[in-house]
Amino acid sequence: MKGIEEIAERIKKLVDRKIEQIEQELGDPLYYAGKDFDELIEKYPVAVVEFAAPWCNPCKAYTPVFRRVARRLMKEYSGRVVFMYLDTDQLPEIADRYNIENIPTTIIFVNGHVADVIMGATQESRLEEKVRSILEEVAK
Repeated sequence: MKGIEEIAERIKKLVDRKIEQIEQELGDPLYYAGKDFDELIEKYPVAVVEFAAPWCNPCKAYTPVFRRVARRLMKEYSGRVVFMYLDTDQLPEIADRYNIENIPTTIIFVNGHVADVIMGATQESRLEEKVRSILEEVAK
């Protein structure tokens, strides 16, 4: 049994490395929020923001999911949506403004106003469905 676990762990590491390599080749679709946060959430009709921190294990698991959804929807809805990563350690005043107590938390903004909040990591299909629904509503 222990031999199987070791093999599984090696396979997982190889897969993780390959995914990381592919992500690097595709480029990072996320905008890393800074002091221009307010300007950006108002510039785009829809802004999807992941509030997270580099030390947070659930965030580390969720960010690749967030990135995949960003890559698909930014391609499809070019110029109408931005996906941002906000490091709560670097911008605590913004996290406080939106009462971020648990990370990861995803906030979807429409024209600079909070439209939806997703607490914790969520499934890729659920995130995409929520963002797509809001994008379609905004387009009407």
